[in-house]
Amino acid sequence: MQGLRGIISHYRKLSDREIMAETSNGILMGPRKPLKDKIEFKDLMKPERNFFSESEHDADYVSSFRFGHFNIPDIIAGSARGVSYIGGMNLGSGLIREGLVDDLESLRDFMVEKKLGILDVVSREEDEHLRMDVRVYECIECSGLPNIGRPICFFEAGIISGALSEILGLRVDAYERRCWTNGYSFCQFDVVAEP
Repeated sequence: MQGLRGIISHYRKLSDREIMAETSNGILMGPRKPLKDKIEFKDLMKPERNFFSESEHDADYVSSFRFGHFNIPDIIAGSARGVSYIGGMNLGSGLIREGLVDDLESLRDFMVEKKLGILDVVSREEDEHLRMDVRVYECIECSGLPNIGRPICFFEAGIISGALSEILGLRVDAYERRCWTNGYSFCQFDVVAEP
């Protein structure tokens, strides 16, 4: 998987540059402009996934996922975030329990194989809690979507949380800080495991 290592190295450098150049004002906002009010239907069909686009039908695959995922009536959209997170948690923990994945490396491989994104554990620190900086590049949910001022990848956060909870035997929360939809070219999750 030399190609995958190379793309991870490329994205890690790019994401580090974006983080170093960001301005905060209390709200993380990446370099991509302009800010839009909402994601429009036509936006769902324009993924920007250099690694996965080597597959001839990647845009169709991503669009199909997004049509189902984003086709939520406005009246329930707020509560759908929790449903999406829990669905991801169930998938992540199920992958471990069923023996399809057994560690972070095999989770990364699974996510690449299923074209969900490219998982990268950038850092891991242990004090009274385990803390990790986990990034997902070319995320199926958001890659190529416009900047709407907030992250949206609750499903991927749930996958990370569910899988790590099973792997570590601890309660794990994953919170997305950076995303295509708040101006970055990657997803970044703050992951905290509590005993």
